[in-house]
Amino acid sequence: MSDQNNQLYKVRHSSEHVLMIAMRNLGYKFHMAMGPATDDGFYFDFELLKGTLTEEDFSKIEKEMLKVIKSDQTFIQKYVNEKEAREMFKGNPYKQEWVAEIIKRGEKIGTYTTGDFVDICAGPHVKSTKEIGAVKLLSIAGAYWRGSEKNKMLTRIYGTAFESKEELTEYLALLEEAKKRDHRKIGAQLDLFHYSDKVGQGLTLWTPNGTIVRDQLEDWAKETEKKWGYVRVATPHIGKEDLYITSGHLPYYKDDMYPEMEIEGENYYLKGMNCPHHFEIFNRTQYSYRDLPLRFAEYGTVYRYEQSGSLFGLMRVRAIAQNDAHIFCSEEDAEQEFLDVIKLHEYYYNTLGLTRDDYYIVIGLPSEEKKDKYHGDKKLWDKAEKMMRNAIEKSGIKCIEDIGGAAFYGPKIDFNIKSAIGREFSISTNQLDLYMPTRFNLQYVNDRGEKAMVAVIHRAPLGSHERFIGFLIEHFAGAFPVWLHPNQVTIIPISEKHVDYAKSIAKELDQSGIRYNIDTKDETMGNKIRKAQEQKVPYMIIVGDKELDANTISVRYRDGEQENAIKLDKFVSQVEKVINSKSLGLK
Repeated sequence: MSDQNNQLYKVRHSSEHVLMIAMRNLGYKFHMAMGPATDDGFYFDFELLKGTLTEEDFSKIEKEMLKVIKSDQTFIQKYVNEKEAREMFKGNPYKQEWVAEIIKRGEKIGTYTTGDFVDICAGPHVKSTKEIGAVKLLSIAGAYWRGSEKNKMLTRIYGTAFESKEELTEYLALLEEAKKRDHRKIGAQLDLFHYSDKVGQGLTLWTPNGTIVRDQLEDWAKETEKKWGYVRVATPHIGKEDLYITSGHLPYYKDDMYPEMEIEGENYYLKGMNCPHHFEIFNRTQYSYRDLPLRFAEYGTVYRYEQSGSLFGLMRVRAIAQNDAHIFCSEEDAEQEFLDVIKLHEYYYNTLGLTRDDYYIVIGLPSEEKKDKYHGDKKLWDKAEKMMRNAIEKSGIKCIEDIGGAAFYGPKIDFNIKSAIGREFSISTNQLDLYMPTRFNLQYVNDRGEKAMVAVIHRAPLGSHERFIGFLIEHFAGAFPVWLHPNQVTIIPISEKHVDYAKSIAKELDQSGIRYNIDTKDETMGNKIRKAQEQKVPYMIIVGDKELDANTISVRYRDGEQENAIKLDKFVSQVEKVINSKSLGLK
């Protein structure tokens, strides 16, 4: 959690200590590693030295935690020297490493004692365990020490805590709903995407159904961007080493890139970003101020090495199709262009039914403690930040700061959006860049006939296909708006003699560009309807003797409503209107 002085943060941080105390009281032998509070609760990483531990053990651990909470034990802070700290945690390699790191940073070694239990910790904590209202252990998983697969695999317990039982009950209900909406579960149910060990972890295989959703989003973005003054470009998936040295991806982003490929004595890399390629397109000719702003857009696939333990369905992958673009403009126009991109974000979100209560801006700023992670000119960084803040203020969208969240070449903003159940996703980005143009010498001729550096805006309002579709799956629980759904209509003939009539209806839908399938399987109508409902199909057309004789159709809607004796042309017109307007409704 970002606000460590928040009472909920203190409750959750303290609950992690209570978990360790309870496990020790129950006889578990382990080396403590680490365990912070998070936005959703807390976790505890440890090396189990003897025996096993499963989620079936949570009940007895929770009971012991409750005893500790009721015992009203206080949290007492104390600072110790290196010798004392090393003696306290003798034999624990993880705490010894923490001590060394704290000493290297020149900081004090803080500890917190609760009863006869002590741990290295900077706090803060509640004054007494009695301030912890309610706690629940959620799951168990493996986690590499310090997040690196080069290190030992530890055991991680996830839990959550609240100030009251009512808040915990509400959260657990939300958690159950989130499980039902899990994009991996619904993705399999709707047959949208697949992962294969033979292809590789984190490399998404889009099925025919998923590709329809993917294409609909891409077509929408292309149509929208054309109206907003963008032109399309396309670039290769690899580039030479020198390109990425100039951009700074080497060395500042190297750990997130795949290893080099040697070709004819030269090193090539899979691209981690599209921007260096777009810069080279810009530099192919000399532009004047009359040509600007110039907006290059591309659905470019980029490749980023993510540790296997961090891969998560569509949310964290290794091959990413970005809704990317770079705007080249004068410095004088940069603030307005940046604001226009914010407005473009809003257009996309509003169309999908999100309001300003559902999204906010996170300003990514550099951390003074990680200066080696960035390159560039501070004056240019500061100027870009000021212009970004001015645009954000004009937009009126709520924003927060994230120190350390900057790109390696400049400050940026991310849009965080909330799904229908309140789960947050960092989904898209927008960055005003005054530094990279100096690296690539991106110049234009101004109205005085002089050469000047352009400003560059990096933007991706729909983020990546993968993460954005993952969000949409969970937000709509698979019940996509009609225009996005891979199968908009299922035609269900009641018996074999109604199949020809169903095919004639299909022909009319096909001519109108409406996606459909005909269920001619030898099953009951009830089973066919149930399957269509499981697939979240917006419309089911049911045809039997009555419909055949009257040349009409019966329509069953996804929400359970049904209409009988409808003329096909009226239905087609209705569906076309819903699709073309990108309506969230069915009528």
